[in-house]
Amino acid sequence: MQDIYGFPDIHDVPSVLRDVLAQDKAERAARVLTSEEAAVFANWTRVSAEAETCWLAELSGDDGLLGFEPPALPDSAWILHAMYEDLRHPAIPANADATAGKEDTGDGDDEDETDWAVPPRPHWQRLRWSELAQRVGDPIVEEGSYPDRYQLDSCRTGTSRKPDNILWSNEGSLDWETWHQLIDVLIEYSPDGPDTRCLVHFCRNMFYYHVPTVLTGRLGDARDLYHHPDLMAYSPSNIWPADRTWVTYTDYDLHGTKVAGPTSLIEALLNTPGLEALRLPWKP
Repeated sequence: MQDIYGFPDIHDVPSVLRDVLAQDKAERAARVLTSEEAAVFANWTRVSAEAETCWLAELSGDDGLLGFEPPALPDSAWILHAMYEDLRHPAIPANADATAGKEDTGDGDDEDETDWAVPPRPHWQRLRWSELAQRVGDPIVEEGSYPDRYQLDSCRTGTSRKPDNILWSNEGSLDWETWHQLIDVLIEYSPDGPDTRCLVHFCRNMFYYHVPTVLTGRLGDARDLYHHPDLMAYSPSNIWPADRTWVTYTDYDLHGTKVAGPTSLIEALLNTPGLEALRLPWKP
């Protein structure tokens, strides 16, 4: 099949990676798409990453290796990636000892993060950052910090492990539930609704061959991007409409997604029940 990434010429790749890249290209070429994957593939067109992200580079003052972080436009909020708690096990108290939270679930549930392409299993219940923060006595996000892996540190056990009964939020990617909710709100606050032309950027650090990728398509089709055979690992680093009135930013190393745009959009995100969003005055 045609790939969307525009792989570099094999001679431009470090020798240690050439065999890996060649195998990856061959596997993509041989892959047979499902009808669902083919439909998603047809809805998106690869465009020049350099041409389409130069304004983001100027706006953020960054090279976009981990995604481009925009300033407030004129407002912004951070959406916290969802985490879940296993209903089959009790909550871990703040003073848990080194053995707490390590029980075997009995069915091979050993993931430690959510999945942007797969909804959580029935026995996992949404656990908001604010609920866990209140439980362990931590701030939701430490002042001066980003929403990263170091937050809610008091829920760690004596060996610095997070409790096994918590499916932690995604690092570097939105989760399935939050992605859908976010796209719904963006559609409502975009000029042409689901027909709004948008662009999505996948940062260079997502792929070992360091090729930044930008696709263009309808905002209404963004919900199904996780069906695309090349996009099952991470949600986009940035999304924005053609008129650039708002921008999302999912840093490769963070557990939250920033949305910059009009105050009306930001207020809508803050008040959407299915999202957990907050303003971080020190990271506007």
